[in-house]
Amino acid sequence: MKPMQAPLCALVRLAAAGVLLAACLQTALAAGLEGQDWQLTSYRTESGLADAAQAGTRAVLRFEGGRLSGSAGCNRLLGSYTSDGDALELAPNMASTMMACPPLLMAQEQAVIQALGQVTGYSSTNDELILTDAAGETLLTFSELQATPLTGTTWRLTHFNNGKGGVSTTVPGTEFMLMLAEDGRLSGKACNNYRGGFVVSGEDFALEGPLAATKMRCPAPEGINAQESAYFAALERAARYHIHGDELVLTDADGAVQARFRAAELGD
Repeated sequence: MKPMQAPLCALVRLAAAGVLLAACLQTALAAGLEGQDWQLTSYRTESGLADAAQAGTRAVLRFEGGRLSGSAGCNRLLGSYTSDGDALELAPNMASTMMACPPLLMAQEQAVIQALGQVTGYSSTNDELILTDAAGETLLTFSELQATPLTGTTWRLTHFNNGKGGVSTTVPGTEFMLMLAEDGRLSGKACNNYRGGFVVSGEDFALEGPLAATKMRCPAPEGINAQESAYFAALERAARYHIHGDELVLTDADGAVQARFRAAELGD
């Protein structure tokens, strides 16, 4: 067998390098899409791109391992996707909760869900994600949402497990807070002040011992006492935690949501 000629060797090496480079680029694209929390910044409407609503629940999506989760600003969304290089396709008929929200958020949600059904590609940098249609036109834009620290943050309750198989929004006029210290101490304000301990390992979360609380009964607003009882029971069932941007979610061992919190702004 004759030895391979030098020019041919160079071509083979160049072709191999091209394959490797293409594989690296594809991996980089996937890494830019996946494993991050993306906050909606704009979405397509009939009159062009509109800025995402700033009030209410933030619209945040997460792509990870073929699974899409998050919110379009009102309801929770869950679906699946496939990606290949810069091509992206979302499976139809995403699952969604059925909560009613203010008209602005409902209109945004419907527009986002419609846009997601038209997505065929994406581009991303370290802090921006753009989803496009078959013509390359921008459908949705996102910015990367940095995760808020679990400890040292004041968390405001937004949803709680009502103990009846559902997750409820907090009663209007109530403000339940949770603070977690680095030394494992837990404290907060519901109807009553409460405190206790907690342990964390990875994403595992559990109370350490029972909660202690004052014994005040709050006359108003209506439903606050029942909310407090359900909230304390939800904390007792918590087994894992997840942070998406400025949202903390506590779930039980089976993944059922027990409580959702939003990081309180300084000065609130």
